[in-house]
Amino acid sequence: MIRDEIQKLLCEAAKTQNIDENFCVSFSAMPNLCDFQCNSCFAVAKKLGKNPYDLACQIVEAIPQNQFFTFSVARPAFINITLTNQGLKHMSQVLLSQQFNLGDGKKIFLDYGGPNIGKAMHIGHMRSFNIGEAFKRLYRKLGFETVSDIFLGDWGMPMGLIMAMLEKQGVFDDYYSGKKQLTIEVMNTAYPQASQLKTQDEKFKQRAEQITLFFQQKQQPYYDFWKRLRDVSVAEIKKVCKLLNVDFDLWNGESNASEYVSTILKIFEEKKLSRISEGALVVDVAEEGEQIPIPKKSPDEVQRYENPMPPLMLKKSNGGDKYETSDIATIYYRNKFYHPDIIHYFTDARQNQRFIQIFRACKKSGISPQEQLLLHTGFGTINGKDGKALKTRDGGNMQLSDLLNMLYEKAEQKLVENGTEHDDDLKRKIGNAALKFADLSNSVEKDYNFDVDRVLSFDGKTGPYIQYTACRIKSILSKAPKFEENYSFSSQHKEMLISLNRLASSYRICFENKSLNDLCGSLYDLASAFSSFYNSCHILSEQDKSLQSAHLTLLKIVLKFIEEACDILAIEVPDKM
Repeated sequence: MIRDEIQKLLCEAAKTQNIDENFCVSFSAMPNLCDFQCNSCFAVAKKLGKNPYDLACQIVEAIPQNQFFTFSVARPAFINITLTNQGLKHMSQVLLSQQFNLGDGKKIFLDYGGPNIGKAMHIGHMRSFNIGEAFKRLYRKLGFETVSDIFLGDWGMPMGLIMAMLEKQGVFDDYYSGKKQLTIEVMNTAYPQASQLKTQDEKFKQRAEQITLFFQQKQQPYYDFWKRLRDVSVAEIKKVCKLLNVDFDLWNGESNASEYVSTILKIFEEKKLSRISEGALVVDVAEEGEQIPIPKKSPDEVQRYENPMPPLMLKKSNGGDKYETSDIATIYYRNKFYHPDIIHYFTDARQNQRFIQIFRACKKSGISPQEQLLLHTGFGTINGKDGKALKTRDGGNMQLSDLLNMLYEKAEQKLVENGTEHDDDLKRKIGNAALKFADLSNSVEKDYNFDVDRVLSFDGKTGPYIQYTACRIKSILSKAPKFEENYSFSSQHKEMLISLNRLASSYRICFENKSLNDLCGSLYDLASAFSSFYNSCHILSEQDKSLQSAHLTLLKIVLKFIEEACDILAIEVPDKM
């Protein structure tokens, strides 16, 4: 990266002055003055007892003459760096040739999606799909070997509730025998009915728990019916994933971990880590002296803590498995068969404490080797533009399918307004781009408000604007005469080249921060830089053929980077809009 080159020049110059300190380089906050800047002289001078301005001058004077960069000092102690025309050419060549290898072949296992079988997917699943899929693609770009698993919630109470409700309605045998067709609509109707009834009818709740235990013990006919429920749900989930441009290597779930539950329970028992508490089997995971922060209801609220962390429950008092037990068994079998260096989970932030418990239990028991990194990225919630939960037109809670249908309908309206013929695939791509860019532009851990009309705009910081920018570049290149690539760039190309470098730099920032918002911001900056360039330069009518070829060469690079960044975000770039 160009910034790394500049930083190396500064550090080497400092060493010639017997100063062995690190000098960091950032993109300029004032691009009218310089392209990059170094503010490190303030901290280094304080450490060495020197005058910051004198130190900056001393280092700049020690830098050998360079054909790519010019260095100057601005008071009080800023080192400003500006690219020469040769530097612009050099930057483009570095950008095209650079290789990302932060992963160095390490294997990372990604767990995201996580819908429950038998329940309609809600908009929280959209965040898990979007964030997890983008990180999978980013990790691949950075040189990791990836394995992705949707990890279905298929071994718990929801399935027992559905079966108990169908049994109560007297239609269990009809669906089991095939006399009636089992569909996702049947399940989506039965589950909320059962979920409400269990709060009112203790006997019904106990029956649902009993049926859950039966299929977990593979008793018939409940186990076969469970498999049928799972198959119907998975088929529906795959349709949604295809719409969202999301794919998984594995379609496992809690059921896949069930055969390893007895193994991990034995491990905890043999290591004397588990104990009985009020009839349930638990393992203590609290660390001495720690305080667990209680989430604030508002930023102004005084921070309160709970201490210590509660024990992790491995088995209920009735002998049923807990979700946490399945998660630990899953880590066990993933290590047994895949041996990942890292396991990365993506769920709602409200599960943060739960994953701390799980990870600690795995480390204490040795189920996760000490050198293995266990990560959990907890994301915030998505609300309507009024800051309240998203609702359907009739005021009901919005499901993921409702949100997608609304986006696709609105995208089609936009296309019709622009005179574009009906195109189901195009409206899906535009709707998805609006959804994903709005989702991933926000810092991952924060809640955010979702305004359908704003995110679908073809102007501003939106996914469709990025797509439209790429389509404009494609159109220009398709109309352009044949040209030889020309990297003789000048000052009029600088803004786009700097934006390209910023975008490439964002990959590492996203990796370190575990959030995609910097990539989205840099992608928008690049699209804006192209728009400014397009409005100020006559590309296709340029009479100077050498200059025109430089314009077109840069547009090819910009298109390549936009498409690459969009692919990381799982945004598809159409040929025209």
